Amino acid sequence: MKKNIVFVVNPRAGTRSKARIEDLINLYIDKRAIEYDIIYTKAKSHATEIAAQAANDGAHCVVAVGGDGTMNETAAALVGTQTALSIIPLGSGNGLARHLGIPLKTEKAIQMLNTAREKIIDSCTLNGRPFFCVAGTGFDAYIGLKFDQQTRRGFQTYIKTTLSEFFNYRPDRYLITLNGSTFDSESFLVSFANAGQYGNNAYISPEADITDGLVDVCLMRPFPSPMAVPLGVQLFGKTLHTSSYLKVMPTAKAIIERPADAPVHIDGEPMMMDARLEVHIKPGSLRVWLPDLSKRGF
Repeated sequence: MKKNIVFVVNPRAGTRSKARIEDLINLYIDKRAIEYDIIYTKAKSHATEIAAQAANDGAHCVVAVGGDGTMNETAAALVGTQTALSIIPLGSGNGLARHLGIPLKTEKAIQMLNTAREKIIDSCTLNGRPFFCVAGTGFDAYIGLKFDQQTRRGFQTYIKTTLSEFFNYRPDRYLITLNGSTFDSESFLVSFANAGQYGNNAYISPEADITDGLVDVCLMRPFPSPMAVPLGVQLFGKTLHTSSYLKVMPTAKAIIERPADAPVHIDGEPMMMDARLEVHIKPGSLRVWLPDLSKRGF
């Protein structure tokens, strides 16, 4: 029996052209084993509608073709269903795709679907909004908002935005409740890591396990400005969790109370949220397709 796949293509995601995506799918998908539809999104949240309909129709997999925002919208409709998520990563960060080992090269990501294996992973919510990789508040959310306002996308723009805003940012104090205790913390950022990285191999919690039924609450305390470069090196070197400035606390639920309504990011997408944040994990709630490492080429 052939497997049915629905490709959800966001034509506006990331920096890479989607002009040839249909040709590449037609060329590299194994039509003897897979039948498929290709649907383009037309507006925000359209990917969620497409994925929900695909799951209702019994599709085996919905493939998010785009960045982390497209992935998030697509996956949100698949939580708790029998339909799996996969990704052709064409965004700026591609955090979940990288964590799952999905190839960044489009041709390879399509070919992977022909022999993919299925895995069940956790998902999370922030004030009821699903996320699958990393969400947070503080500096990373502030930068996410500033980055979203830029006319140019891509990693270089993100770095420039980070550097230009670093000296303008003032950390907040947070009241945090998790694992049966409540404490006060002045933090540069508060991240909720289901997977290990933001994207672009920037690891906020390298030891995060996407199948352990826990979310890593990562608190970074304020640091002297000369420490920014060493901490950046650790962020990309997968050693930030060893820094004395970062505390990582796995939990199944967390409540964060902020001074006021403020930005958050959900899988890299910025938005405003209430001062009170609640984070919950949904263990084993999402099926994903990822490379079968026993197959040639992976």
